[in-house]
Amino acid sequence: MSTRVLPPGPTDPATEQVRRYIETPIEFWEACERDFGATITLELGSLGRVILLSDPEHLRELFRLPTEAFECHQYNEHYRYVMGDLSLLLQDGATHKRQRRLLAPMFRHDQLLPKMSEMRDIVLRIVDSWPAGKAFNPRPSLHDITFQTMVRLIFGDLDSPTSSALITAYQKSVSGQVGSWGPWRNFSRMQPQIRLLLADEITARRADPDTPGFMTHLALSTEADGTPLSHEECEDHVFSLLVAGVDTSAISLAWALHWLSRKEDIRERLIAELPQAAGEETGKALLSLPYLQAVYAETIRMYPIVPTPSGRKLLRETTIGPYTFDEGVTLVPCTYLTHRREELYPNADEYRPERFLERKFAPYEFLPYGGGARICVGEMLAKYEFTVAVSAILGRWKIETTDAPAMRPVRHGTLLAPPDSVELTVH
Repeated sequence: MSTRVLPPGPTDPATEQVRRYIETPIEFWEACERDFGATITLELGSLGRVILLSDPEHLRELFRLPTEAFECHQYNEHYRYVMGDLSLLLQDGATHKRQRRLLAPMFRHDQLLPKMSEMRDIVLRIVDSWPAGKAFNPRPSLHDITFQTMVRLIFGDLDSPTSSALITAYQKSVSGQVGSWGPWRNFSRMQPQIRLLLADEITARRADPDTPGFMTHLALSTEADGTPLSHEECEDHVFSLLVAGVDTSAISLAWALHWLSRKEDIRERLIAELPQAAGEETGKALLSLPYLQAVYAETIRMYPIVPTPSGRKLLRETTIGPYTFDEGVTLVPCTYLTHRREELYPNADEYRPERFLERKFAPYEFLPYGGGARICVGEMLAKYEFTVAVSAILGRWKIETTDAPAMRPVRHGTLLAPPDSVELTVH
């Protein structure tokens, strides 16, 4: 039986709740769960009343809501300045569904598998410059890897004028400043110049539809009535890919290296498995290595990169579990807390990939990329990038074991990342 009584939550002023939500999210969420349970009412300023959900059964109901029952653009408003008004993350209803159908073919297995060799070449070229025997922060180079990988996928090569200009702009304004999303503001200031380059790319690819790269797919796509997509929408999709598809993958790689440097037994078991893919390092064999895939899953379980994906602002009265919520309330899945539930993940604070070999988890129990109609369209690409990069790095470098304590994540925009002080030593 449902109730109109809201779930419990902190009584601090909204300004204090917002501060804690932004500045110390892990500590705030853990304290709220300890004090109030798995369903928590928060007051988050401009977002209004927010219900944080981490009970798997409640998430299952949330992910089953029809798209006409909610909107997400309010929750994702902070992406507008770097992605553009027509970004997928800022759309709802029929427009969001149309854009997902447009973008999804670019991320199919048959499209990505042939690109794994190119991904590997980018990884090896960048990590080859790592300083042997000297502690360093790998984060900037990992962001360079994922940015160049995305540019390669979008434009088909790294040497075209557009690709070169984007890489130069990124390295000048973002790369090396990995502690927050502030540098992306610098990148966004270059949008007018970059949009001129993208407009030329669109025109050229419509004239030559055999040009490789995601950009051609976008340039040749049409509306339902057959008219080409607007330049603005094509450009906004490119910016969305460059932002959403870069930091997320780089941070997951940083976390993997963080744990592998502290867990020698896990690292050695993974290294022992990799020769099974010898001769097919960039193909299906890598994707079928069970322990490598378990390391990937455990890495994004332990500290999910997007810890609170796609909050749904209700457009009508909605019942979730024992609660009935009014129109205007925002329901937010908390991936971090779900991934810490002891009944699902015993000893949840321990990094233990074996748990993903012992059982399978439902999509409302393991949700690193969100769920339902708002699940990340680039989920498969993230998996492929991780698989290629980790195997390439372990094939090139021996990671030195450290006894330094594991680090807690910090905010990186809306994401959770290792702190800037994280270091790695390789030989």
